[in-house]
Amino acid sequence: VQWLSDFEKALNELAVASNAIYINANEHTRAMLDVETRDDRFSKWCHLKYPNHEYKRAAPVMQLIRTAKSQEEIDMLQKACDITNDGFRRILKFVRPGVNEYEIEAEFIHEFVKQKSRGFAYIPIIASGGDSCILHYIENKKTCKDGDMLLMDVAAEYGNYNADMTRTIPVNGRFSKRQADVYQAVWRVKTEATNMLRPGVVLSEFNKEVGLVMQSELLDLGLIDQTDIKNQASDSQAYKKYFTHNTSHFLGLDVHDVGSFYEPLPEGAVLTVEPGIYIPEENFGIRLEDNIVIQKENNLNLMKDIPLELEEIETLMNE
Repeated sequence: VQWLSDFEKALNELAVASNAIYINANEHTRAMLDVETRDDRFSKWCHLKYPNHEYKRAAPVMQLIRTAKSQEEIDMLQKACDITNDGFRRILKFVRPGVNEYEIEAEFIHEFVKQKSRGFAYIPIIASGGDSCILHYIENKKTCKDGDMLLMDVAAEYGNYNADMTRTIPVNGRFSKRQADVYQAVWRVKTEATNMLRPGVVLSEFNKEVGLVMQSELLDLGLIDQTDIKNQASDSQAYKKYFTHNTSHFLGLDVHDVGSFYEPLPEGAVLTVEPGIYIPEENFGIRLEDNIVIQKENNLNLMKDIPLELEEIETLMNE
C-alpha cells in the first residue's frame, strides 16, 4: 500500500517491466453509462502515457474472482440473510388489513439497523393488491386490504454484502384457494430450479429451461393453453405473459453482482432463485426468492430458515 501521490511513479516502475496493462471498465450487464467515468478518463490517460503497451480488459478476470465466493464472503451473506429472516418474521406478526405499505417498510428497517446492518440492500418493494404485478413498484404508499396478496422484495445488507429476498403473503393471514394454487405452483418451480443449479450450468440456458417448467405450471393453472404454445413466437414464449423475468442473477457485493451468463457456473457462486407468476386480471402476483450457494453435491440455501411453506406462513400470521 502506497500513498496516492506516489501512484504515477509506482505505475511507471511497473509499466517499464511489463508488456500488458489491464484496464478496468464497468462491464456490468445492467450498467447504463451515459457520462464519462473516472475509469474512462484513466484509460485515456494511460493510453497516452504508455502508447506501446498491450491493453487488456480487467473485467473478465474480476468477474471470475467475484463469482466464486470465499467462505468469509458466504459468512457475510449468511449474516445478511439471517437479519432479513428476523425482519420478515417481525412482519408476519405485524401485517393485517388496514396496515400501510410504508409502515411495513419501517418495520423492516427498524429490525435491520437494530442488528448492525446499514439498512436495505436495495430500494424495497412492498406491493399489495394489483401492484404486486409491477416488478419494481417502490412507491410503498398504499393501504393493505383484506383479501390482497402482499409481495415484499426486501433484504438487508451486512458488511457490504447483500441479501435478496422475496416473499408473498396474504394480508389477512389466509390464502384463498386460487392464491394457494398459484403460490404452490411458484414454490414448485423454485424448488425445481434450485435443484437444477449445479457447477457447470450455463445461466442463460438454465433460465430457458426453468421457463419450460413454468410453462407446465401455467398450463395446469389454466392461464395458458396448448394453442398459446403452438402459436408462440420463438422470441416470445407463451409463458412470458405471466412470468416476465429471468429466474436467477448473481449476488454479492452488488445485489445484481457481476458474473457471466454464458460461461459455466463455478462452485461457490451465489445466485438468487426467484420465479414468479403475475396475473393482473386477477389483481395479484406471487414471487418467491431465496439465495443459493452453488455446491458440488447439495446446494446451500442461505435463506432456508426464512418461512416459505404456505402452512407455516399462515400459522405464524395467526399465532
